[in-house]
Amino acid sequence: IAATATAAYFSDTETSTGNTFSAGTLNLNVDPADANPDGSNTVKFTVANMKPTDMQTGIYTLNNAGSLTGYLDLESLSVTNNENTRLEPEIQAGDTTNGTGELQVLVDLKVFIDTNGNGVLDGTEVYIYNGKVGSIAANYGVNQQIDAGATTYLTVIVDWPNQATDNQAMGDDMTLNMTFELAQTTAQ
Repeated sequence: IAATATAAYFSDTETSTGNTFSAGTLNLNVDPADANPDGSNTVKFTVANMKPTDMQTGIYTLNNAGSLTGYLDLESLSVTNNENTRLEPEIQAGDTTNGTGELQVLVDLKVFIDTNGNGVLDGTEVYIYNGKVGSIAANYGVNQQIDAGATTYLTVIVDWPNQATDNQAMGDDMTLNMTFELAQTTAQ
């Protein structure tokens, strides 16, 4: 005799449809309230007739208009220094270079994250850079966290202290360029 058996097990089925994924954003705006609303290029300093003992302070407002937390770095810093002409007082002060000016070796540059945006290094703020303009590195992994929708401040102080060799830079000019990068991770 042969016997057959039927097996029945309970079951239930549910569905999961319409799963969507959208990419978040990082959108760094520099001084968005100024005349440059998209923050793509901000000129903070235009100084003519600079002289020893002059000091200029610029505070950059950095806003993360994206939907993700980002980390701020300074990238592609560069200094261009021009001699223009060697005037008699420059030569008498020891200026022997043609084409390359001395302004970058005489002017101090201070750069720091300014937690309260007042342009003064106080509290727990620490310099990103503090030295002569011409000695600045090309990149700084600042790794300053800027949450989505949040703002942080970066202060730059350009200071020409009185020095015995100041006449070497008479008539010279320099340009400082920097790029602010907001990245998803630190050290990116």
